[in-house]
This record gives sequence, C-alpha cells and structure tokens, in this order.
Amino acid sequence: MNSDQKKSLIKYLKNRLVCTGELTLTALTGGVSNLTYRLSDGEQQWIVRTSPSGTKAKGAHDMVREYNLLKSLSEYYVLSPKVYFLIDDLDIFPRPVYVMEAIEGIEVHRKLPDIYQTTDQKKLCHALINAQLQLHQVPLNETLQVYNMGRGYIKRQISGWVKRYKNVQPNHNRADMLIHWLQKNLPTDNKPYALIHNDFKFDNLIFDTQNPTQIIGVLDWEMATVGDPLMDLGCSLAYWIQANDHPSTQAIRTQPTTENGMLTRDEYVHEYCRLSGIQLDNYDFYYVYGLFRLTVIVQQIYYRYQQGQTNDQRFKPFGDIRDILINHSLQQIGDINV
Repeated sequence: MNSDQKKSLIKYLKNRLVCTGELTLTALTGGVSNLTYRLSDGEQQWIVRTSPSGTKAKGAHDMVREYNLLKSLSEYYVLSPKVYFLIDDLDIFPRPVYVMEAIEGIEVHRKLPDIYQTTDQKKLCHALINAQLQLHQVPLNETLQVYNMGRGYIKRQISGWVKRYKNVQPNHNRADMLIHWLQKNLPTDNKPYALIHNDFKFDNLIFDTQNPTQIIGVLDWEMATVGDPLMDLGCSLAYWIQANDHPSTQAIRTQPTTENGMLTRDEYVHEYCRLSGIQLDNYDFYYVYGLFRLTVIVQQIYYRYQQGQTNDQRFKPFGDIRDILINHSLQQIGDINV
C-alpha cells in the first residue's frame, strides 16, 4: 500500500467510523498471503484486510468472498471475528478492503510463549482440535450452502492445486511423482461435507490472556469453504511438524509442535477421529494433499517474488522451502506404488 492509497483509505475510514482521535494504519507482518493492518484512533482498534498487488491465482485473495463468509458465519461460530463493512470502490482503494474487529490475546508462533507451562502443551493441542471440529459441526444453512459446490470436492481440489502449480512451477519440476500419486490415490468421496477453514493452525488462533489454553478467535478465512472435513485435517497436518521429522523439515516449522508434550500427527488424527466419530484407517492421502497444497502456496508466493511483484525479503528462501516440502512429501509416499 503506497502513501497515496493509505491517505485515501484513512480519509474514508475516518468518515465511516466513530473515532476519538487521529487514525493510524500499521501493517502487521506475520502473514505471507493477504495484507493485514491494525487501525487505531488511540483508544479503539480495528483490523483492515486486503489483497496483495500483482498477479494472483484465480480465486485467491478474494476479499469480497472472505467478508461475506465471515458475515454469514458470525451467528454460528463464536470464534470467527466480527466484520463491520466492506469497501469495494476503486475511487477509495484499488482493491476490495474490509474492516473487522481486533481480537486481542495470545498468539502462538514458532516458539511457545513463556506464559505456558509444560503441562499446557497437550491442552493447547486439544483446544485446537476441538475448535476445528466445532467448525466442522456448524449447520450448513441456506446462506452457507452458497459455498458448497456439490460432490467432487476432493477431485476438484487435486486438479485445482495441480493446475495452480503448473502455472508457476519452476524449471526443475520435482513434484511430478507427487502429483501422479495424488491423482491415482483419490479416496472415496462419501463423507458428509462441512464448513472447513483450510488453514487451521496455531498461528491463525488467538488465545485468552486470562485462560491461555482457551481459544477466543480464529483468523485468516481466505480459503474457507464447504467440503470434506478430512481435507481440512490434511491441511492442518501439513504444518504439524514433529520432533522426529528430518532436520531440514524441522527447520521450516512455523509452530511449536516439536516441543515435548505436543501431540504427534498420529495422535492428532486419532483424537479428531475419536471426537468426530469418523473411521479412518489411513490418512496418508490427506496428509500428502496438505503438503502439496502448501508447496503450491509457497511456490506461488516465491513466483511473485521472482517476478519482482514484491520485494519482501522474507520470500527469498521460499524456493528452498518448496523443495524441502516436496522432499518430505516424497518421503511419505516412498514405500507406496505410484
């Protein structure tokens, strides 16, 4: 967001909100996909969300869709942030923007904050699983059914992510075997569909400062939709790096899931299945799908960096991260006939 865009947006927001002082707009640097800003008048705070500039994959960074979904979800899922209004006017800002509540609390990233004790780690894992399952149990009323494209979700996801990867793939494409395995091992698409987040992980959660193992907010709803809940589980597992993973894989972790007391991936899946009543003998497909989807997202961001559409130096090592994810994925299917 350049200075002229920022001034125009602040001018509009000052007239739209009830403010007690001058507005300031500060970029939050945690995310790597959509752009998030903290808006403050000195006393009150809001969150402003918009998409990045430059080339975008079809269907990605859709702020209007994200806003409408959150607006529809608010009465059914208390952990979703409250949205206030959408700005979709090129005279105000060149891309759609929306304003939502600022949920204040504890954020969990690569290292667990010092406030937590060793006995809290398992509680944090169970809180995450329960919050994810609660989302999957949200009733799909007429408004939320808009996001249901009907049966075939699994096949659509594989074909869609393969297409996105091919649009931005590097010259040395080592993901061919992985793509072939996913296409050959599609599971039966017969589970009840649910509202799914598709990026449900620790650093998209806000925990209560007074009760640090209680979740009070779930963020980043860009990829939420209606589909197979086990595909959502697979997306979460892709981030769930554990202590016995290869050192190169551990090096790219963004969550504290390697610490003592954290659940393993097997334990995560077992607990989810126990609570949901879903029978699942093997979760290889869902996990590998989650890893491949994450690989595509990383490569899309890296492609934007290579094309000079962003100069954010955080994205410089994303080519290496892509390769680590591909290697880890191939390791998961190494003993399976592709």
